[in-house]
Amino acid sequence: MGFTALRAGGPVMVPLLLLSIVVLAIGVERLRYWQRWGLSSTRQERLLIDSLAATPAGASRQQRESLELAQLELGMAQGEPVLEAATLIGPLLGLIGTVSGLMRVLAALGPDLTLPSNASVVGYSQVLVSTWLGLVVALIAAVLLRTNQGLRQWQRSRLELACLRAVVEAP
Repeated sequence: MGFTALRAGGPVMVPLLLLSIVVLAIGVERLRYWQRWGLSSTRQERLLIDSLAATPAGASRQQRESLELAQLELGMAQGEPVLEAATLIGPLLGLIGTVSGLMRVLAALGPDLTLPSNASVVGYSQVLVSTWLGLVVALIAAVLLRTNQGLRQWQRSRLELACLRAVVEAP
């Protein structure tokens, strides 16, 4: 996709390109986050249990556990609202770009809606580039969102299980 195709998408291509940069940046950040987290290791479980071990038994321990899990989940859910918005905004921006491009094409065809003798139909297909880009951005955002949500739920379950195991195994 060259500069001509991007220009043919119209002014809506600027927010679409910015949105795609934001989505990719969140994707890279989430990848780095989950790599640091260590999905297969029990490091996070040990850190949580060690943090809870300093808390006396009873209601305050349950509150501390809920607080620790909520804080961890907050970090795991970082960027999800933006990805969710991108899945909706991307295609809508693309459609706006396509509609405005089609309006330009219809204006160029004139009142008889005939193609000028020296024009090519191939150039007119570029008005669809904004819809294509909007759908690609939405697809990438949806994949990142669902992957992050799945990892977050899986890790939350692992941590809750580790907390229960620590309570049961405690002397």
